[in-house]
Parts: sequence; structure tokens; C-alpha cells
Amino acid sequence: MSDPKYHDRHAADIYRAIALRFYCRYVDMRHSAENFGADLTASHGKLPTELDATEQYTAALEERLWEPPETATAALALVEFAGVVTADRFLGEVLRDQVMAEERDAFYQTVALANAAGWINKLAMRELWKRLHGEEGEAQP
Repeated sequence: MSDPKYHDRHAADIYRAIALRFYCRYVDMRHSAENFGADLTASHGKLPTELDATEQYTAALEERLWEPPETATAALALVEFAGVVTADRFLGEVLRDQVMAEERDAFYQTVALANAAGWINKLAMRELWKRLHGEEGEAQP
């Protein structure tokens, strides 16, 4: 278990959604393997349906995607999520499939990056304020 002083619920939930996105790929590949005769049940357990895996991913993502981040860690998780979606779409091209809907992916990327950008903009405004008014609020030349 990790040290509680490093916990960030928002970031943790975004990383959970990323893990579930990869889990969707895993479920898809396991079903393909089983379709061609492999039996991984004994070593890897029973699988959910592809729809169930996708619904778990979507529910986890929708739980936190809409919240603006309050920490750099959460903002970073959102940016990394957007990158994972891009990388996964390339993987979909190689595998001749598309696990997730392209339009929804693009929308999710936009929301994630907009929320991260909003957080970064707050930092930029604070920096500008300090440059213009100094640490104590007095006007600077």
C-alpha cells in the first residue's frame, strides 16, 4: 500500500480509468485467444464480456473527468490520459479494431486537456500577479 501523504483521489481515479482502458484491450485479446482455442481461465480467471469491461472503463472515467484538477498530480494524470487515448487509437489501427468510439475518445481528450489547461492557467495567473504586484501585493515597476 502506498504512503497516504502521496494520495491524490482525483489522480488515482484517472489512473484507474487508464488501467481499465488497458483492461478493455486485455479482455478483447483474451476473447480473441479463446476464440482460436487458447484456454487462459485456469491461470487468469474468468473474463467479463467486452461490453462489461467497456462500461467499467466509461463509468470510472465519467466519475472524475469532469472535475477540474486541484493539484499538479491530477493535471498530469489528465494529460497522460489524453496521451494514452492517442496511443491506444494507434494500437487499434494495428489490431484492425477500435475498442472505443473515436468521437467519444476525442471528446474525452478535449475535456481532459481543457481541465489540465485550466489548472495550468491558474498557476500562470498567480505568477503574473506576483510579477506585477510582488509577493506582498505592492505594485512593481
